Amino acid sequence: MKIDGTSISPVGSVQAATRVSQTSKVNTVSEKDQLAVSENAQVFQKLLQKMKEMPDIRDDRVKAISEQIANGEFNLDAASIAEGIISPSGMEGK
Repeated sequence: MKIDGTSISPVGSVQAATRVSQTSKVNTVSEKDQLAVSENAQVFQKLLQKMKEMPDIRDDRVKAISEQIANGEFNLDAASIAEGIISPSGMEGK
């Protein structure tokens, strides 16, 4: 078979590879896999789980503030708002 003057072997003449080297299975018995988690990672995991269990909206705080607003007792204090934003514990207990 010739295409543009180049000789191409027909597909039927392709020989199958008969020399395949055999691989030997080597089963090595190893110790059981172990996983060690640092103490910091364990603490982080516990905190993350607690955070996931917390509700997105604290209904008790919403209800308390709503009642204060309805009674005219809710006053915005810029200093306490700033403190609540800056402090790590937020405005809990206020």
